[in-house]
Amino acid sequence: MSNPIDELLASSISTGGLSQAQTEQILKFRLFGNPQGFLLLPDMPIGDIPATPVSREALCKTDDRSERLLLQATALLGEPIGYVQESNGGIVNNFFPHQTQSRTATSDSFDTELDLHTENAFHAIQPDYLVLLCLRQDPAAEAITYVASIERILERLSYEQQAFLLNEPYNFFSDYSATEKNQRIDINKHQTVLYGDPNAPFFRFDPQFMVAYSDRAQRTLDALHGIAWDVVEPVRLSCGDLLIIDNRRTAHARSPFTARFDGTDRWMQRAFATCNLRFYTEKLGRQSRIFELVTEL
Repeated sequence: MSNPIDELLASSISTGGLSQAQTEQILKFRLFGNPQGFLLLPDMPIGDIPATPVSREALCKTDDRSERLLLQATALLGEPIGYVQESNGGIVNNFFPHQTQSRTATSDSFDTELDLHTENAFHAIQPDYLVLLCLRQDPAAEAITYVASIERILERLSYEQQAFLLNEPYNFFSDYSATEKNQRIDINKHQTVLYGDPNAPFFRFDPQFMVAYSDRAQRTLDALHGIAWDVVEPVRLSCGDLLIIDNRRTAHARSPFTARFDGTDRWMQRAFATCNLRFYTEKLGRQSRIFELVTEL
C-alpha cells in the first residue's frame, strides 16, 4: 500500500480512537438520521495540538491522532473524498483564520458570516456528509456553527411551496476557479432545491450562488432562506468536539469571530464522505478519491 492517503485511512480504521458506543452512534446516524440533521460527539481524543498557524505554509503538525479520528468517523459514513479546490485536494482540510481572507465568505475567513448553504451544491459529486473536528476554539468563544434541517424547514413550508421547490429549477453557480473562490461561475447547472422522495426530500441550497428564473422563484427562495434561519440550531464547538452534518438534509452556516494571529486562534479540521463512490467511478470511467469540477454524470 504505497498511496499515502490509503495508508492514513488504513491506520485510522484501527487506531482512530472512537469507542464502540461512539461507533454505534455514528452508524445509527448514517442509517436512520435524526430530525436535527447532525450528530455531535464531544471531548474526543485529538492528541497534541501545536499553536494555530497563520498560513498553510506554516502548518506543522506532527501528531496525527486528530486526522486518524476524523477519518475513522468519515469512513463509518461512507468513502472519504476530497476536491481539488479544497486544500489542494487534501482528504483532511485544515481551516484557521487567514489575514488575507478578511471580509471574504470562505472557510478561512473569520470576520464575515458564512450564510446557510449545502456544501458543493453545484457539484455533480456532492458530499453526503461533512465531518468537522474542532482542534481549538476561538479564544473568545464567539464562533457558532448553525445547522438548519430540512425536516424543520418542511414544517413551515406550505404544500404549494414544497411542490414548487420540488419542480422549479434554479441555476446553481460554481465557485470553482483556478485563482480564487466565490466567483459565481455559470456552469449551466439547473436543478431543484428539493429532490428525491417528495415525502422525505433531500435539500440543496446556496443562495449566494443561486439564480431564480422568475419573481415567484425569487420570492420562494427568499421565504425559504428566512425559514431556514428561523429553524437553525446553534452549535458552539470547543476543543475535541466532532460534528457530523448530513449534507443532503441540512444547510449550515458559521458566525463571524475575532482572530488574534498569535497561535491561539480557532482551528478546525474537515473531511467529506460520499456513499456513492463506485457509482461515480462507473460514470467517470476512472477511480479516484479526489475530484475536479464535475458538472454532469
